[in-house]
This record gives sequence, C-alpha cells and structure tokens, in this order.
Amino acid sequence: MSTPISTWDDLLIPPQARRRGVTLNLFDQLSAYRPQRPGAYLRISSDRFGLEAGVDRQQEDTEDTRDHLRWSPFARVYRENDTSAFKKRKVVRPDGSIDWVVIRPKFRQLLADLAAGVIDGVVFYDLDRLVRQPRDLEDLIDIIEYVQRPAVGATGGRMNLINDNDRHMARMMCVMALKSSEDSSRRVARMHLAAAQQGKIQGRIAYGWIRTGADKGKVFGPEAAVVRDIFAGCLFGQTAYSIATDLNRRNIASPTGRSWSSTMVNKMLRNPRYAGMVSYGGKHRVDPATDWDGWSRVLFDEEGHPLLGCWDPIIDPQQWSQVQFELQLRRQKAGIAPGTHLPAVSAKYLLSGILRCGKCQRGLVGHYSKKDKRRNYRCPPSAHGGCGGTCISAITAEEAVEEAMATYFSRLLATREGSVTTDGPRQDLTELQATLAAELARKQALVARWNTGTLTEAGLTEEDFFQLVGSLNRKISSLQETLTANAESSSPPRMAVDAAGWRNGTVNQRRTLMRRYLHGIRVLPPAASPGGNPAQRVRQRLRPTWKTTEELAT
Repeated sequence: MSTPISTWDDLLIPPQARRRGVTLNLFDQLSAYRPQRPGAYLRISSDRFGLEAGVDRQQEDTEDTRDHLRWSPFARVYRENDTSAFKKRKVVRPDGSIDWVVIRPKFRQLLADLAAGVIDGVVFYDLDRLVRQPRDLEDLIDIIEYVQRPAVGATGGRMNLINDNDRHMARMMCVMALKSSEDSSRRVARMHLAAAQQGKIQGRIAYGWIRTGADKGKVFGPEAAVVRDIFAGCLFGQTAYSIATDLNRRNIASPTGRSWSSTMVNKMLRNPRYAGMVSYGGKHRVDPATDWDGWSRVLFDEEGHPLLGCWDPIIDPQQWSQVQFELQLRRQKAGIAPGTHLPAVSAKYLLSGILRCGKCQRGLVGHYSKKDKRRNYRCPPSAHGGCGGTCISAITAEEAVEEAMATYFSRLLATREGSVTTDGPRQDLTELQATLAAELARKQALVARWNTGTLTEAGLTEEDFFQLVGSLNRKISSLQETLTANAESSSPPRMAVDAAGWRNGTVNQRRTLMRRYLHGIRVLPPAASPGGNPAQRVRQRLRPTWKTTEELAT
C-alpha cells in the first residue's frame, strides 16, 4: 500500500521563515537585536563659549555603552550643543496655523532617519538630555514601536525604550524633568524681575555703551553720537531704511559688524534703555511686550512712572517719547490697525507695488536672487495673493520708468508753461517756498545745536528746545498745506518742484511722485518668440496708466 502524499511535501518553506514564532516576552527577542548602523544623540543646554566640552564627554560615554552592547560603530552622531529641550517657540505653519514647539533640528533628523531606516538603533546619554517635553518623547516612542529598534541610555541603568516598562518609566521621568525645568524657569524669571526693579542692566550691553573692560557700561562717545543721529533723523521724517542706507554709505560699523538694516534701526528707536528707562519683557509682565511698541517694554513703578536704570542715558526721555509717537503715527498712515503685530511698511525697491502683474493685477514685489546675483520684480505666489507667473528684470524696468517719468515731466512743463498768463500765483508760491525753506533751516539748526549740546550758548533749555521744535513742526505743516492748496491754481511751479524732486529725491520720495501721477504700470507676459535687444523686450512689456488732468487737479 503506497504512503499518501502530504499537503506540505511539495511546499518550499525558507529556513528563516520557520524560525518566526511567537513569544510572551517580546522584549527579550527585540533586545537581542544588535544594530549594524546605530546613531548617537548628544545634547547640552548651555555652552556660552562654544567649547563643546560637554557633548564631547557625552560622546565618550555613548561610545563605551555601544562597545559594551557589542553594537557596530555609529553610522551617525547627532550633536546639539547649546540647545534647549525645554523652551518652546512660536511657529507659523504654511497653512497659517500657529503652534508652539521646541526647535531641535538634529533631534528631528534623528527621528526621520530612524523611521526611514538610515539608522537602526539609538544610544542617548541620558533621558533628560534626550527630551524635556512629553510631546517629543511620544514622537520618539511612536517611531520605536513602529520600527521595533532599540533606544538605549548610556546612564541610569541603561534604559531601553523598546521595553514597555522602560517606556512608562521614561514618561514619568520626563514629566518630573519638565517640572524641574519649569521650576528653574520660574526662579530665573523672578530673579530677572527683581534685578530690573533695582535698575540693573538685563542681557547684553547695547550699542552706544562700552561692552568690555574696566569701563564696561559707560557711554561710548562715537557710538553715542550715531545713536543721537538716528533718533534725530527719525524726528526729521527719515524712515528706518533711509537711516540705515545713510549709515552704510558713511561706512559706520553696525552693532553686529554687518551692514545696517531697517530692522536694526527700528529696534534701537524702540529701545527704552537709550532714554535711561528700564526695559523688561519677561514672563511676569501681564501684557506681553511687542517689538513694534517701545512703551510695552518699559517697566513702571507703583505710581505709574518709568523706572530709571543705573546707567547713563544717551537720549532724553522726552525725545524718545516723541519718537514713539512718530513711529505709531507712521503705522497708522500705513493702514496698520492698532494692536496688530505687523511692522510699519517701508519700501526697499523703487517699483514694488507700482508694477502690476498683467495676469492677476497683483502688485509685484522686489526680490534679490543670490544665485543669479541680480534683482527682479515678481508676482507673489498664490499663498500670498498672487499667481507667481510674472517676473521682470529690476534694473532694466527701473531705467525705463525713470526715463518715462523724466520725459513726462518735461512734456507737462512745456505744455503748461504757456498757459500761465500772470506772474501773481507763481510769485506767491515762490515766497511760500522760500518761507518753508527758511523754517526748515531753522529747525535743522536747532536740532544740530541739541545734538552738539550747545543749546545753552543760545540761551535755551531742553524744554525750550522741544517747545520750539513743536512750534516749527506746526508752522512747517501749515506752509506745506498752503502750498498743496494753491497747487491747482499754479501748476507750473508744482510741476517744477516735482520734477526736481524726481531728479534728486530718495526712493520713498520718488515712489510718492509716481503714485501721484500714475495709476500703475502693467507688466505683460514676455513675447512668445523673443528676438532683438533684451532690454528693449523688457521695455515693451511695460504699460503705464497715467492719471488725467482732472484726476491730477483733484
């Protein structure tokens, strides 16, 4: 009788498949795995001098642990020196949503590499070096449960997060570490508040004072003079961008050693320390301090007076206060609602917003390409209200618009020159302009005396100075309004003034003139079959829309 053929006789089963069984103690099975491409995570919270001695010691201990476990050499080492695992930062997502997270690029890279299989195990120095926020720990645990690869600590009994008991213990230890960090943060914040209430300097010493040596904290003459020029320029109507441009043109070193920027100037203008007042923006403040409101950083006493610091001021408190009102007024004129976080807008490029996309009519914005090392104007992407489909060379477009504006002024002056039959309005405007120039010169001389400290030589006090400046400002504004009101009846002088302003004006003054005479400039798409001079092709894409005579009169 023949033996029956089994169902499995002809079935080929790989040898490794037969070993895939089950076990009630999965940890023993998983912990037996020896990674071939492990990674090491090292972190230290504070390293003021950048020596990295702490992370070097941690790397030595993690190497000893890896050798004891008989793992292969580290494929990658993730070092985060001088990096906090506790402090959160506000992050705006691409969809506009806001989140508060701990910024640790190397830790996030470790999670991505572990999930992708770039590394197949982790050795960390200690749990409090690994995480301080439960959210970060749960992100790591999720990946470990998914890839089933070990994460072992070099200290504390070599905790292995692949084991569920060690994971639960890690969660409790993380909460305790978080409590410890919050306690330390509270004590440090209280210490900073006490120091601020005593008038002590908090943080690093700002530009304008000596920052090192035996005279640390004393006023540094050359830098203090620059600070006074910045505040005086703001009261004269200069924007932060024009102030920064002037400082760079004069080759004056900035606080960081790099070029001056409008952001840098705005921070100085809003810093109450320059007026001798204590600045405090810590966690004990009821209403958070904001970058665009200098008064929000001033610390007041119980009677509502600003606290004065123990350092020598560079700017008079009254002048600092005037600058704050001036900056707020500019924000209002720019259409920025009170209480919003948006900064005051100052155009950096000549044609930003004046050039309009020929496809979606959105204003083009200036952009500098570091790769191509050239400027251009382009339509913003759809996420910022544009279509992203229009781009034009900045230099050629600006040259074309400057030539068109110069031609426009010359034709307009030639056309209207013969229409004026009397010299009465022209003479009146000439007198008004001469008076305005004289008042501006008086104001400039007065401010110059204040900057050089020679007010007393003219028999003036600082209180007299601010009263005179206020009176001159009102008189200058009245003269300017009178000139504007008479512009319709005396257009040739107005045109001549605007033509001179176009030739010699700043970027902001030129932009104002273009908006006065132009509705905008459409930028058409490039020709389908380009040919000829590239500059001429750019010019052919520009379509200016000029205002009519009635619109100009209005």
